[in-house]
Amino acid sequence: MEKLFHYDFGGVPLTVSIGKVAEQAGGACLVTYGETVILVTATASAKPREGIDFFPLSVDYVEKSYSVGKIPGGFIKREGRPSDKSVLNSRLIDRPLRPLFPEGYRNDVQIIATALSVDPTTLPEIIAMIGSSIALSISDIPFNGPTGSVNVGFIDGEYVLNPTSEQREKSTINLTVAGTEEAIMMVEAGAEFVSESEMLGAIMFGHEEIKKICAFIKTIQEEVGKEKQEVVVHEIEADLASEVEAFGSKLILDAMNNADKMVRQKLSDEAVAEIKEHFAEIYPDNKSDIAQIIDNIVSKEFRRQVLYDKIRPDGRAFDEVRKITSEVGLLPRTHGSGLFTRGQTQVMTLLTLGSMSDVQVIDDLGEEDSKRYIHHYNFPPFSVGDTRPVRG
Repeated sequence: MEKLFHYDFGGVPLTVSIGKVAEQAGGACLVTYGETVILVTATASAKPREGIDFFPLSVDYVEKSYSVGKIPGGFIKREGRPSDKSVLNSRLIDRPLRPLFPEGYRNDVQIIATALSVDPTTLPEIIAMIGSSIALSISDIPFNGPTGSVNVGFIDGEYVLNPTSEQREKSTINLTVAGTEEAIMMVEAGAEFVSESEMLGAIMFGHEEIKKICAFIKTIQEEVGKEKQEVVVHEIEADLASEVEAFGSKLILDAMNNADKMVRQKLSDEAVAEIKEHFAEIYPDNKSDIAQIIDNIVSKEFRRQVLYDKIRPDGRAFDEVRKITSEVGLLPRTHGSGLFTRGQTQVMTLLTLGSMSDVQVIDDLGEEDSKRYIHHYNFPPFSVGDTRPVRG
């Protein structure tokens, strides 16, 4: 049975439909803001994933050309891989939500936000962020939310909530802010030269609206929310932790304190291997626990050195910078080339100048746009001494 909830979002009606579609998802909502309609689902696995030490959350923001009445360009008319904008929107949704899941929760959680209809003058990612919080809040997934999200502009000395594309062109601040009733969880901004007080004012202006959104989501949760899953957190035995720390702390400390990164990594790998080998026969069923204890030792020792010894793992003080060098004109046939080195970190940058016919046309759901400055970043495996497939 469909239930509708209404909210005045900066003068534009926002309608949340629960129970109309995706009934088998853990939590689902259809959020309508003007002519923008986003379907958001949140589903968790029945059991936690074994043998991992992280929270397996995945977020997918999906946009299709039909949502703005377009057919994909090019020879192949089927929708291709996610655009860069979709990937960035997925991360935008992820960042404020991830810290609000219970520590130790290891069930797979998948959030899918599908843009069904998009008004190009608005920002659908803001609606997707709100919808994700609603879907999680009404689901059986443990979640310490809700969260709210807004976009804030600054035009002629006035803050504007969720400015249109035309207003954003005039705005000196383009701020996306998300948070709970109590705290700001995520800020992303682009701006012209504005004062610190103006930027802080924009954040606080956004947070006031976020508080109202959170209160609205709580009313939805109270009416249609499911009972939350019980979180079963695996506890490491205290005796095992004590034994591993007693045997391994000095090995790890000796390995950490080396100025050369590659030597430090080699010694650390050897120390970890020695610790695991020592306890393999004593505790054959606790391999993942031992790995977690080793990580805890490294974190604790790193923190102790920073707070009390006032040094970094390579022996540098806080205000000590590694040796820096730079070179230009390395390659004869490129338009520009440079090598920047700081310690053992290096970046080689290559530049090509093109004509106006080389601009990149942005083919997404928004209004037509193009890029004259294109920056591609590559992270080859050899840069960190690894081997892995090279793609793209």
